[in-house]
Amino acid sequence: MIGAWRLLRLSLIGLIAGGTALSVALALGAADPPRHSALYGTLEALEGTLELPTPPFTLIAHGAWRESASPLDSWHLLFTDGEGAIRLRLSLHGDGSFSLAPIQADAHGFIHLRRPPETNEIWLYVTESEAILRLNREIAWQGALPHASEVRIESANALRSASIRLYTP
Repeated sequence: MIGAWRLLRLSLIGLIAGGTALSVALALGAADPPRHSALYGTLEALEGTLELPTPPFTLIAHGAWRESASPLDSWHLLFTDGEGAIRLRLSLHGDGSFSLAPIQADAHGFIHLRRPPETNEIWLYVTESEAILRLNREIAWQGALPHASEVRIESANALRSASIRLYTP
């Protein structure tokens, strides 16, 4: 009988130690999406353009909806070439959908998108051959991107704040 209590106590201690180790690992980012390490550039405003590096790179953008934003409002990340022509438009809509034109011109509902007035986070992890788009850290799309040289935010007064950070290896 004493052996059973000792085994139960050791099992409980092992369970607590394992749970603590898992909590520490998750707090240190063990489950975070991949991100390149060196900060390349930032844009901390609703207006302006940021030059894109050559792949590989990671783009992390945040957009905080205005309190008055409605489900009909949208905000966009516009990827342009050197002459200003839009090569890719990533749109987040207030109804919880997104589109990636010209790749996916129609809006697709995405349960992980936050509606106004909350903040959404975009992670775009780009390699030489493909890109992975995460919305609020959940994979939303994966595939090849058209070449672009700049990125900017377009919000039409739907956002109260926005930022873009670019990272390279």
